[in-house]
Amino acid sequence: MTGPARFLSKDEAFAELADLAANGVIKLEGSADANQVSLDGLDPDTGTPSDGNVAGVVIRYLPSGSRSPSLQPRGGNAPDRLDPRNALALVRLCQWLRSTFGVFELYHLGIDGGGTNQDGSPRVDCHGQGRAVDFAGVKGNADGGEFALTVFDDWGTAKTESTPDGDWPPDTGSAVGYRLDDPNADQFAAGFFRDTYAFIASEWQDRSDRPDDADTPTSIGEGSFVMHPDHPTSAPGTKHGREAHRNHIHMQIGVTGTE
Repeated sequence: MTGPARFLSKDEAFAELADLAANGVIKLEGSADANQVSLDGLDPDTGTPSDGNVAGVVIRYLPSGSRSPSLQPRGGNAPDRLDPRNALALVRLCQWLRSTFGVFELYHLGIDGGGTNQDGSPRVDCHGQGRAVDFAGVKGNADGGEFALTVFDDWGTAKTESTPDGDWPPDTGSAVGYRLDDPNADQFAAGFFRDTYAFIASEWQDRSDRPDDADTPTSIGEGSFVMHPDHPTSAPGTKHGREAHRNHIHMQIGVTGTE
């Protein structure tokens, strides 16, 4: 890899994506360029079309954020209208999840760029500009058996000594930590989300919204641009604090607003 995706220019990220496409790892859809790219479904093992398949991982929208049997993810759909830096980070994440945990499906609550605000105006924040991902969970194979994990079911609602009711008490403030460090927590889920957070913090914005290097990444519970259920920012009733991220991890390239 050439450095964290957040550290690259759009031209550099697009050049790396074009190289991955030339080598059959991914497929770019339509007239992709350094301003905006759309990914297409391709099975890199066979070189054949595969709905939503990005570097061997099928990307699916999970509107509930939960793996409840009655709430199934939608069919595979490779994301569209992405900033090339975000697209590259996503491809790298898929490659890493597949090789490290045997992941073959990634669930999300929002990746595509574009869209409109409630008043009908174009959305031009980090999501609207295709610079953000709301990661909800995965399905994969480990030790010969299939597993599924979601942020909501296996992290954001986990009852631990720190979160006895499945959430941080109202008076907690910023004094949080990684709840799955609790020895009674599911250790597979704890390791998965800990390692996945570390990878996300190495590619997307972490300590600042600038193109920083990856020398001093945060850990879960510290202040970061990566939002999740154990983030120190509490903002009930808004979309900004840990309360709004009980069912997903938000990661972004660049600033939160319009770039």
